[in-house]
Amino acid sequence: MRGFAMRRLALGVLAAAVLVAGECAAAGSAHLRRAPLLVVVNTNDRFTVAGTRLACRVVRRTANVTNRLVCFEQTNALIFRPRPGSYEVELSEGGFGVSRVGATRTVFARPEVAPGGEPSGSALATALLGGTGRLEGRRDRVFVSGTNIVCRPFGTAPKESLLCVLLGRDGHVHDGTYLVFISDRGVFVAESQNRRAVTVFQRLHGR
Repeated sequence: MRGFAMRRLALGVLAAAVLVAGECAAAGSAHLRRAPLLVVVNTNDRFTVAGTRLACRVVRRTANVTNRLVCFEQTNALIFRPRPGSYEVELSEGGFGVSRVGATRTVFARPEVAPGGEPSGSALATALLGGTGRLEGRRDRVFVSGTNIVCRPFGTAPKESLLCVLLGRDGHVHDGTYLVFISDRGVFVAESQNRRAVTVFQRLHGR
């Protein structure tokens, strides 16, 4: 799958995800760089990722379920409408699914068990103001309210993507946890196995 650099991601992405917690904890002591954006998003909030056409929104199907995060490639920037034929990801406390926009069938899904405790670093985050936000750097973080879902930008131009993972209070990516990436090119999923990220799914938009 060209353009994703899958082999390199599969070797290095697990360590990068573990840094989610460490970088959040160190955010207050970083003086030479832009302060990271650490926000908690709740039902109906939405955000984009700088340098991409990616957008996410928080949905809640009923009052007795937790928030879910739906991420997709937009038709055009800032309209928050998924591009027909592309793939979108829906993440929850109990797992995730990948589906093609405009289709009713899920093309890939896996259950997960949320780790214990609130995500490491979430205590430093503040509520998203105005309901709409923008992630601009790799130290920026989004925490989905009431869940263990944590997302951060990943990679550099022209291969930026959004990485989402379930994290607990220890900040570690445990075996069996899935690392879900979405970019302007497609969707890539890896599973943590013995401290390595093993590719389990990859699909280009429009294919």
